Amino acid sequence: MQEPIIPPDCDDEYYVDYLFDLNGYLILKDAIAPEDVAALNQWIDDHWEYVEQGAEQGTPETAGQWIGNVETHTYQGADGLNFQNVIEAGEVFEKLIDYPAWTDRIQRYVNPVNGLSIHENLITVRGKGGYIGPHCGGHLSIIYMTFRQPNTGEWMVGQINVFMALTDIGPGDGPTTLIPGSHKARFPHPVLSDEKISTVYRGDFPGGEAAGMKPLYMNAGDVAMFTDTITHGSLARENEGYRRNVLYRYSPLWIRSRFHYVPSEGLLDRLTEDRRKIIQPIPPRMPSTTT
Repeated sequence: MQEPIIPPDCDDEYYVDYLFDLNGYLILKDAIAPEDVAALNQWIDDHWEYVEQGAEQGTPETAGQWIGNVETHTYQGADGLNFQNVIEAGEVFEKLIDYPAWTDRIQRYVNPVNGLSIHENLITVRGKGGYIGPHCGGHLSIIYMTFRQPNTGEWMVGQINVFMALTDIGPGDGPTTLIPGSHKARFPHPVLSDEKISTVYRGDFPGGEAAGMKPLYMNAGDVAMFTDTITHGSLARENEGYRRNVLYRYSPLWIRSRFHYVPSEGLLDRLTEDRRKIIQPIPPRMPSTTT
């Protein structure tokens, strides 16, 4: 199977579309400018006290604290420490909303008629032993896991994850793993098929240990762009240190944000019109305050 690694100068969109439809993911090489990678890492360095308290496996003590409009969070402890709603953290995170390396392509795959929203946006810092379990698959009847390309030139993809590597992620670093083509599966992965567990997610062992999983080795500045429908997870980190990444999940405009964060007035005032349409695609409708 052809590896879906897309260099920055690739202009064969038919070829890229074929690989995305076939595999369910793309690796965009050198997608993020080095100065932006440096700025993203600097923000983490500036808030490292939260990481030291809570990023190791099973110790999510710092979850639920607020840094302005950014909230610390963990899904299950083993996945490390997340900084949720990180679009509120400064200019470089605002740039990522409509970053040129991926935004036009994602809009086309979601479908131009549907517009865009960001379902979730976060930083993950994951230390030794940390992982995320296997989850998702084409068998699920969940609206944001739709993946359709009916050979008419129109796409309808319910959610696309943009995983941005801020550090090199190689063997032992706890890479993201996935099963190419599983976004079209009609049966759940065997580890998700037991009636006693969720058919969406299993978090009691690393996703990379599930049969068929492929690790995605990446360099800092690379991006993995994949449909959330694909069965994915990660290997447990074996090396010392921490894996750092940013994750933005794009969906059609009418899919709500995952944790119901409301964009601050300051953020909305700073955003360009195009970015505001993604962050607040359906502005609240309220009665006039004038009399």
